[in-house]
Amino acid sequence: MKKQSMVGLFFSMFLRATVIILAIVIVVFGIVFISKVMQKEDKDKTPATTASPNVLTEAEGHDELLYADPSETTEYVTAVDTEAPTTEAEVIMSYDANILVLNSTDEIGLAGRWCETLNGFGYNNTSASDYYTAQEYTRVISTTPGMGEDLVQYFNGASYEVGTVTTGSSEPTDGYDIVIIIGIADSSM
Repeated sequence: MKKQSMVGLFFSMFLRATVIILAIVIVVFGIVFISKVMQKEDKDKTPATTASPNVLTEAEGHDELLYADPSETTEYVTAVDTEAPTTEAEVIMSYDANILVLNSTDEIGLAGRWCETLNGFGYNNTSASDYYTAQEYTRVISTTPGMGEDLVQYFNGASYEVGTVTTGSSEPTDGYDIVIIIGIADSSM
């Protein structure tokens, strides 16, 4: 048997180590690739959008028209049948409203951060102040019926009221169309 020189022995071990490292890298990349493909398949199975439960009940009362056999009836859907029911107070978009955001929590600067968030959504006339009585959930209080209802969606379990805030605020609420009292449920932002 032929003796290998030190250099030959080094290159032989180096080549073996390189092959082993490359095999490990290929296995790791294969596992990552397979997991990414599996995640993509799971995402493809979930719907791209979700519908509000209210969307499914909008046609309530008109189901017989949807499933009726056209040969059995001569009724036609008229414009009156397809109109959405109107409510007493239509939602009024509040982008131009003067909004006062009051912090009822112990978290310093929370009302200011909510003002910045609302500004990001296009509500640019916001001011921040404090409210002296802690609230569990956020309250949106408007002086005009329908105005401010569009703001409720940004808060966890918020309520909507029509009226004015006369006590508890560190700033007078006169001149504001909407007062939002931030509750503890919305303090983790």
